[in-house]
Amino acid sequence: MQLTKNFFSRMGHIGFWIIFLFISIFFFSNFWSLKISILRALLNGSLFILVFYVNLMLLIPFFWARKRYFLYVLTSIGLFAIFFLLRILFRDTLFGEPAGIISASRPLQSEFLIVTSFLFIFGLSIFYELVRNYFEADRRSREILRQRDEAELQMLKSQVNPHFLFNTLNNLYTLAYTGSEKTADAIMSLSEIMRYLIYEAGASTVPAEKDIRFLTNYVALEKLRIEDQSKVSLVIEKPAPGMMVAPLIFIAFVENAFKHSGIDFDPEGFIQIFLSFRSGEIFFSIENSIPAGGVSGKTGGVGLPNARSRLELMYPGRVNLDIKKSDLVYTVSLTVAL
Repeated sequence: MQLTKNFFSRMGHIGFWIIFLFISIFFFSNFWSLKISILRALLNGSLFILVFYVNLMLLIPFFWARKRYFLYVLTSIGLFAIFFLLRILFRDTLFGEPAGIISASRPLQSEFLIVTSFLFIFGLSIFYELVRNYFEADRRSREILRQRDEAELQMLKSQVNPHFLFNTLNNLYTLAYTGSEKTADAIMSLSEIMRYLIYEAGASTVPAEKDIRFLTNYVALEKLRIEDQSKVSLVIEKPAPGMMVAPLIFIAFVENAFKHSGIDFDPEGFIQIFLSFRSGEIFFSIENSIPAGGVSGKTGGVGLPNARSRLELMYPGRVNLDIKKSDLVYTVSLTVAL
């Protein structure tokens, strides 16, 4: 699909410049011979192509998109100077301007046409980039919605499956049977998880406090089945008031840790989770043990690739995800620029 899209995009560009070339030849043929008209159209067209793609592929992404506006203006002026000087050179050494275009009463008309032609093609490249960004943002928005729906469905399948509910309810029964004071808190944690998944996780963004609460509840329920709960460390630094985040972007990594750490049977098993909301960025890390021989019957799924894809869709160009695996430890470090 992407190859087909790129092919038609290139063909569209080629088609546009071919049409532009023929229009230029037709215009110049009113003043010069066909041979001169073709040569002039090719030379001027090459300059227009240079201006269009230098602005589109270099100046806009490297300066304007990175908010280096002064450098963008400076390099644009430099591009204009090159264009202007080359057009003057072509005019004075190769073609000249016929009387039908330039007259004694308007001595700067030729230079004016050069300036306006530059502004036209330069503005056209900006317009093209704006249109492309609009459609790309629309495509990304639709893809985010699709990925979000898939992520929500996967979460519901993974969290509300019979195995998870059986383990959780069995632990709750044990707590209730023994009269543990933790029973009410555990029931509330499960209730909040279900409420968040069903009613809130479908939004594109949620308050950071709610996603933290969901993560905390999930870890609390998973710890019910672990005899030594000190093996699990969860440290979360409080976010700034009103901070919004994409929902369910950390849970895949936490699920993976509990699934593959062997923490419920390995004496050396551990999970360490850290989440902070620094100035302008989110930092998340999780480290878990890997038992010798792995965890029987548990293989890797699609959760982590989907998590990576969803992060890139929600925060394009602002994600740094580093995953490392040794013989004994699995480490995930995630930084998201807001």
